[in-house]
Amino acid sequence: MATANEDLNLAKGQDGAPAGGGKKKIFIMVAAAIVLMAAAAGGMYFVLGGGGAGTETVVEGEVAGIEEEAVVEIDPEAEPIYFAISPAFLINFEQEGRTRYLQIEMQVMSYDQGVIDKVEANMPAVRNDLILLLSDQDYPALGTVEGKDALRKQVLDSINSVIRSKGAFRVENVYFTGFVVQ
Repeated sequence: MATANEDLNLAKGQDGAPAGGGKKKIFIMVAAAIVLMAAAAGGMYFVLGGGGAGTETVVEGEVAGIEEEAVVEIDPEAEPIYFAISPAFLINFEQEGRTRYLQIEMQVMSYDQGVIDKVEANMPAVRNDLILLLSDQDYPALGTVEGKDALRKQVLDSINSVIRSKGAFRVENVYFTGFVVQ
């Protein structure tokens, strides 16, 4: 009968002799880990373009240091996608010593759902820039069609700037669906 100490000795095999191959198993696992790390490093080197002489990494839209905008055609049968920026903006600003108010409801339009998703994902930054833009308006200009159209174009440029969109992948238009100046 085996004593309690002999039962707890994990270094021995079933017959009481030391277990063989322990060092051999560790050596195999270390060698396998080294081979896997080398393969991963080689894969990263290949994927990241770390080639020898004569290889050059070309970023999409950039050829030999010259940036080109990607030419993207809009499907002529694509339906416009609208997105309401809500809640409405309520802005106060000073005009000749009087406090004036501007309330604007607006929607953006694009032909690409990805652009609408970018607007929605960046809504805090979009709203911030629009509040700053709207609070810097001239009260008399807002009373004219030309002034409202100029503001609409500024809003459009501001939104596209925030979401960093260019070419066909941008907000196409902004529509004022509510406009009150007091």
